[in-house]
Amino acid sequence: MPDLTPSERAQVAEILTRRANEIAGFSDEYRRDEKHFGSVEFALTREVNRLRRLAERVNPSPSEEENDE
Repeated sequence: MPDLTPSERAQVAEILTRRANEIAGFSDEYRRDEKHFGSVEFALTREVNRLRRLAERVNPSPSEEENDE
């Protein structure tokens, strides 16, 4: 599989970040409901964190790339 171009990497990271933010918004709304389940809240939080980490790995911030050199 060929490497992604910088533009493609940025697009993938944007999609992952957007999805993480959507889930985070849903999670906040869900937590406000008195009948929420902690296990679902935990799963949502883990998924948000996973997507954000993946987005950072796909398209690292310039400061992290400089630290690797």
